[in-house]
Amino acid sequence: MLPLRSQSQVGGLQTSLSLVSSDPVLSPDEPRSNSDNLRQSPAESASSQETWPTADAATTKKTENGKAEINCLEQNVIHRFSSADKVTLQDIARESIGTICEKMHRLPEEYLEELKNGLRVILDGGNGSQHREEFFILQKFVQGRTDLTAKTLVRAHRVQLEILVAINTGIQGFLHPSISLSQNSLIEIFGYKRCRNIACQNQLPADDCTCEICNGTTGFCNLCMCVICNKFDFEVNTCRWIGCDLCSHWTHTDCAIRQQLIFMGPSSKSGAGPSEMVFRCQACNRTSELLGWVKDVFQHCAPSWDGEALMRELDYVSRIFHGSKDPRGRKLFWKCDDLKEKLKTKKIDSKAACRAILMFFQGTGNLVFMSFYIKDKELSRFYNFVFFISIEFYVYIFTRLVKK
Repeated sequence: MLPLRSQSQVGGLQTSLSLVSSDPVLSPDEPRSNSDNLRQSPAESASSQETWPTADAATTKKTENGKAEINCLEQNVIHRFSSADKVTLQDIARESIGTICEKMHRLPEEYLEELKNGLRVILDGGNGSQHREEFFILQKFVQGRTDLTAKTLVRAHRVQLEILVAINTGIQGFLHPSISLSQNSLIEIFGYKRCRNIACQNQLPADDCTCEICNGTTGFCNLCMCVICNKFDFEVNTCRWIGCDLCSHWTHTDCAIRQQLIFMGPSSKSGAGPSEMVFRCQACNRTSELLGWVKDVFQHCAPSWDGEALMRELDYVSRIFHGSKDPRGRKLFWKCDDLKEKLKTKKIDSKAACRAILMFFQGTGNLVFMSFYIKDKELSRFYNFVFFISIEFYVYIFTRLVKK
């Protein structure tokens, strides 16, 4: 079972991650239940929103005039020194470690901070296509060099190393004044030996994993990154992430839905017939049931959610169970849609909605117990129907009382 985790967060940082996905082909196994323990989503150091493509994908976007590009880059730093003393971002990206290091040791701290601020502005992408062009040029220079090794980077100036790592990863957090990683950590991150997630920083491959994804995807960390998109974010205690009980790899719910990794499959209890919604992990190619996992997340985390968070989580669950054909999954889908509508129209508040969904999950647990011990199928269906009607009645009465 995937253990409960609590990870620190580094807020306010933006990232741009562009990694290559790989599709492992492993032997499928029987689905496993993941409802016995809560799995907290990985803590991240940055946003996982869509980011700029890699430098290779940007070669078609280069302008025809190289001098104009250089001038655009140099405008990010105030020119207060002679041409012999100045160091630009492009100089750092393409010139030797020793040459730039020697120059940077002669420059004042204010000038070095301006260099970092200039790169932060570019990575922030506020100027749209121009900043993307500038970033692509810098990253292409850095990633095309063969002299940037652990032996040479150890001789780099501290600011020089931070800028090289930020350009290589596209993560401006390495330039943040409140973030101070050791020189060795920065070198390992640059060489994809350590996780680039500042809140994670585990050695790679994490947990010495030997799967195809961990060994075949450059810079991938199975403790905090999505197996599909290879990105990480700040979300914790949420249905936004699905964790695999067998291999402990994580997947964004949206990515799993998009790749059709959530579907009707054999029950984790009976092992026969497509009777419930399951998730297939792309890392190990095995399945886990989803109802118990969603129930655990809500029971442990829902009381601490505000109205906006509860609405978002109900929406995740609705999308997960949208294609469900088993009675419990369909009932959960309907319940989430009903609560979302009532929250939107303010017929109930978030606390009442939270209590209602928790009562529903308590009911499904009892229903599973009843179905397991009642041998006669027709009698079991009858009791299931009566039980669902009773739950709906109690929820209705409870909602009416709360409104009064």
